[in-house]
Amino acid sequence: MALYTNMTSDAELDDAVKNIYDDEFIIAAEDTLSKDLTSIATIQRKIDGATDVFTIYTALTVQTSALTEDDDTREAASDSSVTITPAEYGNAVTQTNLADLKSGGRNSLALVRLASKNMRESMDKIMVTVGEAGSNETIVGQSAETSVTSSDIITADEVRKQKAIMETAGVSPPYYCVIHPHVFYDLKKETGDEAFVKALHYADPQAIIKGEYGMFDGFRFIIHPQVAINTNAGDTNVDTYHTQFFGFNAFGYSESQTPGGNITGPFDVHGRFLNIGWYGVFSYGLVDTSAHRLLTSASSMGTN
Repeated sequence: MALYTNMTSDAELDDAVKNIYDDEFIIAAEDTLSKDLTSIATIQRKIDGATDVFTIYTALTVQTSALTEDDDTREAASDSSVTITPAEYGNAVTQTNLADLKSGGRNSLALVRLASKNMRESMDKIMVTVGEAGSNETIVGQSAETSVTSSDIITADEVRKQKAIMETAGVSPPYYCVIHPHVFYDLKKETGDEAFVKALHYADPQAIIKGEYGMFDGFRFIIHPQVAINTNAGDTNVDTYHTQFFGFNAFGYSESQTPGGNITGPFDVHGRFLNIGWYGVFSYGLVDTSAHRLLTSASSMGTN
């Protein structure tokens, strides 16, 4: 996530200042509440610079009969594909020279951090939104989301059902759950702390994703505020939430240009305005839909 400059006057940033901004951009991206969902091990990545095709292969038939001497058993491979096309994303904020001078230079660093935080949160939101459009949905206590009542909240048993469904479908681990803080509150209130293997107790602590609380029934739980609150989507103005459960190959990520910070301008004759932001060409998509599930519920913390 390097910081790119595209200055258009003699007020170029010198290398020392650019390095400071670059460091601030990286640090701010690391400091977001839930860091880089793209790093989850279950995601396929392709960086080809154009439309990417992700292939899903059908499992071979389980063989239970012994071979005979002249047996030449074989079957044709079967596959399907999903196409993901990168798109442009970005944001920027304009700084004035006067504001930076009055702040003793702190304004520019603050805006670099602001842009970096916005990039990470935006990327996470894009991925979460893609997952929330998934078709494999279970609704707690009801047959339709519009019928969800305030008492239809997540339970440990509902989590175990999702695990059983994924295992029956032959979905490979590792398994993840991306969950809104409100919904996680309900689950943790039922299970208590002791039901979770805390992330700090993992065999490989380096693999922990920021925002990851721990593991329960085989799922690594990532608490994420970018999970949507579906206002009044349930019965009688009850808010609903889509908790995502997924395993290997559920998501794909396609990239033409790595997202990163950029600084452009100044554009006025006095060299006063500087645009600080981020830009990237990328996209997410669901690849293997059998490896991805939604659990729709209310929450006791929602507006019900």
